[in-house]
Amino acid sequence: MYKKTKGGTEYEINGIICNVPPEGMVYNHYTGELEHRGVYTRSVIPEQQYWERLPLPENYQGRRKVEKNKQQRDPSHADPELQAYRVQEWDRRVNGFWFSNNGKPTYLTGMHYFYLTHWRLDTGYPSFRIPDMEFFYFLEYCIQDPRCLGMIECTKRRQGKTVRAGVFLYDYTSRTKNAFGGIQSKTLADARDNVFSKGVIMPFKQLPDFFIPVYDTEKGITPKSELRFFKPNKRGRVQEDYDPQSELESGVTFKSSEEFAYDGMKLHRYVGDEAGKTKDIDVYSRHQVVSFCLQLDGEIIGKALYTTTVEEMENGGEAFKRLWDASDQNERNENGRTKSGLYRYFLPAYKTLYYDKYGYPDQERAKQFYINERESLAEDSRAQASYIRKNPFSIEEAFWNEGESCLFDAIKINNQLESISWRPENEFLVRGTFLWENNVRDSNVIFVVDKKGKFLLHKDLDLNQVWNAVENMGTKKKPINTTKFVAGADPFDHNFTVDSRRSDGAGYVYRKFDATSELSETFVCQYLHRPQTSDIYYEDMLKMCHFFGCQILPEDNKVGIIKYFQARGYERFLMKLPGSNKYGISANSKTHQQMVEELELYVYENIERVRYKDLLQDLLKFDIRNTTKFDAAMAAGWTLVAAGGKKFMTKKQETTKLYDIKDIFPI
Repeated sequence: MYKKTKGGTEYEINGIICNVPPEGMVYNHYTGELEHRGVYTRSVIPEQQYWERLPLPENYQGRRKVEKNKQQRDPSHADPELQAYRVQEWDRRVNGFWFSNNGKPTYLTGMHYFYLTHWRLDTGYPSFRIPDMEFFYFLEYCIQDPRCLGMIECTKRRQGKTVRAGVFLYDYTSRTKNAFGGIQSKTLADARDNVFSKGVIMPFKQLPDFFIPVYDTEKGITPKSELRFFKPNKRGRVQEDYDPQSELESGVTFKSSEEFAYDGMKLHRYVGDEAGKTKDIDVYSRHQVVSFCLQLDGEIIGKALYTTTVEEMENGGEAFKRLWDASDQNERNENGRTKSGLYRYFLPAYKTLYYDKYGYPDQERAKQFYINERESLAEDSRAQASYIRKNPFSIEEAFWNEGESCLFDAIKINNQLESISWRPENEFLVRGTFLWENNVRDSNVIFVVDKKGKFLLHKDLDLNQVWNAVENMGTKKKPINTTKFVAGADPFDHNFTVDSRRSDGAGYVYRKFDATSELSETFVCQYLHRPQTSDIYYEDMLKMCHFFGCQILPEDNKVGIIKYFQARGYERFLMKLPGSNKYGISANSKTHQQMVEELELYVYENIERVRYKDLLQDLLKFDIRNTTKFDAAMAAGWTLVAAGGKKFMTKKQETTKLYDIKDIFPI
């Protein structure tokens, strides 16, 4: 799959070009040569040509028993037909197989053939399906590519991921000396029960004897804690089917989901099952540990297979998303590797539902089915978002937040997040830094493009126009662009939040309504950063406001930014809301509710104007009961409050009771 073969064909899957050998030919991994094997055909009629599993030779078990009895007297004895069959199946398992499918010669990798023919599931042997063929093509490419640590797969629920992972583990470790496979899942129980027991041991016990190497039966013939291809101890029960002279000294184990569970071990095959559902463990950090287990002195000696559907971001999806982003085969370093060493593979839901007898998915029928289901949930945006994420048409949909606790329209936010998340940042934003011109404080502020900058400006903002609309009033400064722009801030005064999380300082600039401006009612600047000191953050906010010539509305619960602006002569840049005699806004349940209402209206009317991923992700997860976790959403919310200029009552105003004069002074 990895190396080109003369006369072969190319098959593109998820951006990877897999090289299929010439028709009827296989690459012999023993001899290193292309060799002819021909194309198996079940019928001369094209319409009757499809995959059909070929069973073991007739009365295999009985004939094998006779063969073993004779071998006790003559070890060199072999039933000619059985021996030919064994040689054939080993060749196909290792080198691959061709068969005719509706008149089209179709190549199966060795592992795929082994999976279809001998890897029996609880529902029987697998059916041939084109998406499975593509999966095994992609997997084989990853195995053969010396720069690749393996693959990361994301698809819908109940799509056979675990049993494919099982054959991936078993195939190599059961035919290679000193080869070890490891399993981790979202819990230890899942690794044991779902992958090890159901994905490996159950099919393993159904294999023909010539595919089962000697294994340790000390604790019984059904391994429960690990599969060890070692000679059994004397007290163990040795099945007579196995040759006691052969010993691979290989095996398959499973461990807890802990980050360092396999630290220091050598792995040749690794399965990270349900990697997007591992709630309490960061699978991105865990992969950094596992990746060293798959390498020796910089050389890749093992391969990994990560597979999952994606759960809510707070339940493991966020870490999996980072691992997915680091596995883009189109982005490599100077060594030809991705950041994670993995290559990513996505299968849309509409390729997993309906198949014809040749294994081709009926994509249009499946799409219509899913569309009908989606439309039936149109009145419940959260349920609809959940259904879409579990049955995605695109990888963007797979990472949708279903918004079970979302206060806003999750569908609208997800749609906007999808439209920008998979595009380069520089397509719609400019990253940079605000600096004092010529390093002279209180002069003009300039914006300098910088890939490591703390500010993100909307790309449609014209940086060539005149900025710094500020009036000097002696030693004081006054903004004069307040009818166009306004800013909001969610500052910090302390090093850590109450939950030990480092809170970011956040700020946004908003273009107020202007029928003549394309940026009307748009957030045009974002600051989301944790500088080393709060004063650096305050100075950043001051420069931002100076550049735009606008006022800022901060939380007055954190008075540091207010005192800083006052001390610097920028008191007029601080905003007072109508009806208030103080700068800023008090954060309390009443103002939080009003802020949420502003955000809710903005999401409904203008969410498609938002270009900031951090803000969109915050809005999806926003919890009004614990606002300290959502710096971006809070800053944006206060900015909208400032833009609306609505009156916030700090105390209940007393009203004057009026009396009719006649009631007091009757005539």
